[in-house]
Amino acid sequence: MGQRHQLFVIARINGRYRQLCAIHHQWLYGHTALKRCLDTLKIFENATNWMPLQQELTIAAKQDDDFWNPAGPRDSYGNDKNSHIPFPFIMTCLILGASFNVDGYFHGVLVEPFYMAYNEGDNNNGITIFDITDLDNVRYCFVDFYGMESKREVDLMTPLSARTYLEAYYDLNEADDEVGMLPLLDTFKGRDLVATSALMDTWPNGEWQDDPIEEATDSPANRSSGDGSAATAGENPDRTQLKEPAASLQKDKTKSLRDQSMDSLLDLLLDPSQDPSALMAEVEILTDFVPKLHRRLYDQAATLSPSAPHLILLEKALQQDVNVDLSPFKLLSVDHLSKLVAKLCNGTMRSLNLSDMPDLTEEDLVLILGGHFTSTKQAEGVIASSGKLGETMGNIASIILLDTPKISVDFVAAHLGHYDVWHSQLFRRPLNTPHRYVKELPALQFSGPNTVSQLVWVGISSMQSCDSKLRLPNGKINWSDLKYSVEASSRFSGNPGLKYKNYLLDIPLPVAKTAHGLQRLMQYLTSPNLGWFEDWPKAAARCFATTSAVEEGVSYSVGPLSSTFNLDDDRNPGDFVQVGKGMHLKPGQWAIVLIHEAYDAKNQAALDKRELEAVNMFGPRGQEEMKQWPAEDGARAFKPLKRLRYAFAKALPESESSDQQRFLITDVPGYVKHVLAETNKDGSAEIERLCAWWAKANQGFGKGIGYYEDDDSAEILQRIYSDKGFDMESKTTSRLIDPFEDIMKMMSLSRTEG
Repeated sequence: MGQRHQLFVIARINGRYRQLCAIHHQWLYGHTALKRCLDTLKIFENATNWMPLQQELTIAAKQDDDFWNPAGPRDSYGNDKNSHIPFPFIMTCLILGASFNVDGYFHGVLVEPFYMAYNEGDNNNGITIFDITDLDNVRYCFVDFYGMESKREVDLMTPLSARTYLEAYYDLNEADDEVGMLPLLDTFKGRDLVATSALMDTWPNGEWQDDPIEEATDSPANRSSGDGSAATAGENPDRTQLKEPAASLQKDKTKSLRDQSMDSLLDLLLDPSQDPSALMAEVEILTDFVPKLHRRLYDQAATLSPSAPHLILLEKALQQDVNVDLSPFKLLSVDHLSKLVAKLCNGTMRSLNLSDMPDLTEEDLVLILGGHFTSTKQAEGVIASSGKLGETMGNIASIILLDTPKISVDFVAAHLGHYDVWHSQLFRRPLNTPHRYVKELPALQFSGPNTVSQLVWVGISSMQSCDSKLRLPNGKINWSDLKYSVEASSRFSGNPGLKYKNYLLDIPLPVAKTAHGLQRLMQYLTSPNLGWFEDWPKAAARCFATTSAVEEGVSYSVGPLSSTFNLDDDRNPGDFVQVGKGMHLKPGQWAIVLIHEAYDAKNQAALDKRELEAVNMFGPRGQEEMKQWPAEDGARAFKPLKRLRYAFAKALPESESSDQQRFLITDVPGYVKHVLAETNKDGSAEIERLCAWWAKANQGFGKGIGYYEDDDSAEILQRIYSDKGFDMESKTTSRLIDPFEDIMKMMSLSRTEG
């Protein structure tokens, strides 16, 4: 059953196209397939993702032929040796693009075997393929390999454009275009398709059909260059046209006199026997000196000696870089890296890449990020006293640690929670753990002062929102009477009891990323396009994964998925529903609390219409019951509202807390100001920027969406973090629900309130 579809990522690696990952989507076809394709393209094209993407492509280039053999060695359990997901960042990019959009779209996907063939999936609606060989020009195509469940047939075993795929399902000449298919097609104009030759190279056993247009177009853009770059597809309405004559593409191999002089100058500066300091003052005035020096140093990175002159030149070349990549410089020692980072960290550097360093240890990382420390012992002393590493690392917001096996995720969680961290195991954790093994997944909690370590969601159903017995005389919710039951947490339960979930946030969440993730989650949960509500935890994992500590606005940056969110399953409600002592906040730690009233109503209008729906459902019986109710029966001064409100809560130390006040409760601006003040960071500009962004980002939210300002917030937190939590009801003690009785009660309340 379903509209089954697979998505693949390929790239040219060492002159040969290879498949890097694949996923299965159970319901993907037509215009939805185009939307998911477009979001995935935007993720691969996003500049903030290029460094980790390129890093995994570099790792792929180091693998031997046996690595790519699907029939290669097996582990002791009989699994493919690559079943651990060899390229987890690329896989995460594909998953996020294919499964989620903050405007309310979510559909789960499954990770397929690493080197599954194009036709080995359960399929009836074609496949989508992405070629990420050139990140400046990511290509896509759709393929029908044996016949799709569509209105019209298309050519088999050949790259299909967005228009061709869409026309297989719809008549685009019809005036009725409610889903905006024509504007959607416009977004694909100028995008190149994956070449047939690339598909042939990736899956040589397939009976691929040559594209007639591609064969007829004999231009340099349509032939494989043979130098490891990807071939460009032929002309097509959705493909990029050549912007200049083919003759102009022939590069003049004769260098200008200026270029020859610059090459000679760089040769002289990079001569280990020369001291470049005498020439630096003169050459720095040349506008192209730093860019050409930068390019030359990276060209020679693998063999660049760590001499003092070379380190001076490297510092000069990198001092204006926002994203500093030190991974290619294999001959630099930990001491060299430490001194270089210490000099760069107070400049323009926001991101530091130390990936592909298999011998880099946790002690080495302490020295590199400590910069000013002269010994590991001193660094460890600072860690022991502060709880975190690199508190004085200037403007660095992100650290990339892909393929660094000697640095554990536990170390990252303990010391790097205030950075945006890319670590291979952080990306693998939520992807290669089957749901049946969720409870065996080791807990990972980011520690240290001012860490947002939990997200608590309290969901109140429409029936509870309308129940006068759960209201105080002033109309506010009577939290003492709200009960939690396990069966009420299940998506298949008819019990409209309190839903309550507490999640450990097992990913790094710097201040800006925390605020951005919360805003995206609230946008998703209140979207009019929201589908199956019970999947919100998996969507929450994607909200926090597609935010950035650097970017603002619509974000296509990619970080790790939270395992506790992504692996939650409402069909097994006990897996991640955690209450009581085990989830208490430690002093100094923060939690995000979401209070979601009438979460099961589509919107306020739907909540208001329940009276009419009830009358239609029960007919004469309902109308007769209404006549017998006096106007004042059970009336309370309140109106049920569909609302989603948040609060940041920090557990106070014993010296600052009391029985009445155990938590500091605030909004996003207050949280930002408090954290930056606690870390003694001069963050006035960051506070102003984040607060201005938060106010603007929430302008589109309707009434009832925002900060929880009611004075009973402390009472809610007391219930959440008491030893009993919200008193759990067993299946034998929970109140039996009479749908008619409760709906009629709602009708009575609505009628009484006018």
